[in-house]
Amino acid sequence: MSTRRVAALVRRILRQILRDRRTVGLLIMVPILVLTLGAILFRAKSSPVPLGVANLDEGFTTPTAAQPIAIGERIGRELAADAAFDIREVSMDEADALLRSGEVQGVLVLAADLSAQFARTRQVALDLRLEGSNPARSAAITARVTQAAIRALAGMAAPGATGGALPVTVNATYLYAGPQFDTLDFAAPVFLALLVIFFVFLLTCVSFLRERAQATLERLLATPVRRAEIVLGYMGGLGIFALVQVTIMLTFTIVVLKIHYLGSLALLFLVAAVLAMVAVSLGILASAFARNEFQAVQFIPLLIIPQILLSGTIWAVEDMPAYLQPLAYLMPLTYANRALRDVMLKGWGLGDIWPNLVILAVFAIVLTLLGVQTMRREVA
Repeated sequence: MSTRRVAALVRRILRQILRDRRTVGLLIMVPILVLTLGAILFRAKSSPVPLGVANLDEGFTTPTAAQPIAIGERIGRELAADAAFDIREVSMDEADALLRSGEVQGVLVLAADLSAQFARTRQVALDLRLEGSNPARSAAITARVTQAAIRALAGMAAPGATGGALPVTVNATYLYAGPQFDTLDFAAPVFLALLVIFFVFLLTCVSFLRERAQATLERLLATPVRRAEIVLGYMGGLGIFALVQVTIMLTFTIVVLKIHYLGSLALLFLVAAVLAMVAVSLGILASAFARNEFQAVQFIPLLIIPQILLSGTIWAVEDMPAYLQPLAYLMPLTYANRALRDVMLKGWGLGDIWPNLVILAVFAIVLTLLGVQTMRREVA
């Protein structure tokens, strides 16, 4: 083996890459962008969870007690001292409406006879109503409410209480999803959306770029076929493969992985199909700025990874720094994540998620029009 020949090949490859300024720029700037976004999001502090408290406790007075026992008030003070919660006093009439709107993630109802129950049995039963669409968050709320109640009752346990028995029982009910839903059920919608946009974008970008490299597009442009017709034709052909891919992924998720879902399977397919059309149009647009397949692949960290970080796939948009949240609403994946979660975890129908579908459709139309314009500039 000749080290001189190997060194010559190394020099040739380096010169070839350095001549391509676009590739050099992508290799340097894109990782810096992704790392910066990741660092900001990982170091950002989570927002307190909004928790409603409906304190109906009337207290209880005993002949031996110097002051009335107010267990509800004690539990409320402990919850207010927990930095993980943003406590809001609510009434029973507005509890369900606040849960449905997402203004609170849970409502703790402190019954009118809570103190009397404790005086009688040295046990309290709490009524916790959860929004429920995020199983991990629901479990965290339940655990922290239990801990706060135990702290509130510290030193008040019955003299003859059974060893090891907790004086607190939390009866949790769910507006959406339920105890059978786990973390995978919550993650499934966003990973389905992620796989759709990633693989369809990659397929479209590389396929359309290959048509450019083989001069197929130039030959088509020499015919009476219009540029818009060319783009729509490729979108139709590539879109069929995208829909097949969506069908396979959705079927595998539901049948093989046995993901729980509440809404219509047809509506899930519709959301994924519209997102696939967005990915096809984005891939066609991105291919106009790539000269080879190597550059096309490098558009993935530039166009896809920021969407993963900012669309609610990993971090909730509400928990992001305020200056990053507007960027989340510029990402098609944000609206797909919301629509899929609303259907799978909340059981919402078309009448509830149509704004997200409309926004996705607008993204597809705008990106398609931009794809037509970039084709015109390229061959001009």
